Amino acid sequence: MNTFWEFLRTQYPESSHTAGQYWTNGSNPSQALGDCNISALGQYGFLAIEGPDSSKFLQGQTTCDWRNIDTEHAALGSYCNIKGRMVMSFIAGMRSSEAVLLRLRADTAESACSTLAKYIVFSKAKIRDATAEFIAIGVFGKRAKEHIQQHTGIAPAGKMMQVSDGQIVVVQMDDSAERFECWVPTDAAIDLWSKLSSQAIAVDSSYWEAQNIAAGLGEVCANTQDSFIPQMLNYQVIGGLSFNKGCYTGQEVVARMQYRGKLKRRLYRARIANGNDAFTHLSGAELFSGEDSQSIGNLVSAVSQNGETELLAVLTEDAVASNNIHFANDTAMLEILELPYPIPNKE
Repeated sequence: MNTFWEFLRTQYPESSHTAGQYWTNGSNPSQALGDCNISALGQYGFLAIEGPDSSKFLQGQTTCDWRNIDTEHAALGSYCNIKGRMVMSFIAGMRSSEAVLLRLRADTAESACSTLAKYIVFSKAKIRDATAEFIAIGVFGKRAKEHIQQHTGIAPAGKMMQVSDGQIVVVQMDDSAERFECWVPTDAAIDLWSKLSSQAIAVDSSYWEAQNIAAGLGEVCANTQDSFIPQMLNYQVIGGLSFNKGCYTGQEVVARMQYRGKLKRRLYRARIANGNDAFTHLSGAELFSGEDSQSIGNLVSAVSQNGETELLAVLTEDAVASNNIHFANDTAMLEILELPYPIPNKE
């Protein structure tokens, strides 16, 4: 445990990390949100890639186009195996023209770093697992941007845009400028948290995941590594997949699916009314349709609040049409909800 988490433990004695590394401050989980809220996003880790060939190396390995990523523009992306299955998903940002940060699920950082390290030896760049070096702080609400600018002196100009002072990176996650991630060196995180928390409500990081679910943003964790091609998480729709950038690992499979194949499974948003029953299913859990014993999909992420669970799952189109989807040994049925973005007819 680094000094930042030790600091939070002293500030919030009942705080802990739950399954999936979500941070909870130990307060009432149904607490009201304010016009500015902050959360320590313990579910996230970082890879640092540094050197003059950083972007060039990642251009040949990942699904996003690094010609469009710089110190002002962030991006959603993923790294796939040769079969086109996602090993990690990430938000990419840059502290400088030669210093990249990939914010990813913490439980995928070690394996993703080890895999990429095998290929970076031929580049003028180095990679390391920087999870212990940086903290992701989520800031959201109507006054989020105002407070970030007040305490850091920087703020992005639009969705998936970023700013950096060379140390802190701030990424805007939405169109309305009410949701931001601050990637902060550990030795500066305590100071920033102290300043922000004087004007914001500290909430569990599951609130951040709930907003990812509402935004239709699915991410790869350890339980779902090597399970999905990017189109299954709708990355071709939400900006995590480029088809004009050239070759990258898994590109042939991903491109073939886009232009010649039929996508049989994709990401859906759903809800379960589970009352007082705890939601116990982990990411990757299989889903079923009616009495059929063959799996028709997998859970991507879920958050339970006030007797309901909202979730993202990769499901077959036919199963969704049947309106009879459930987890194994569970009678609660999924209610399919609308995503906040349209899916082209081809998908």
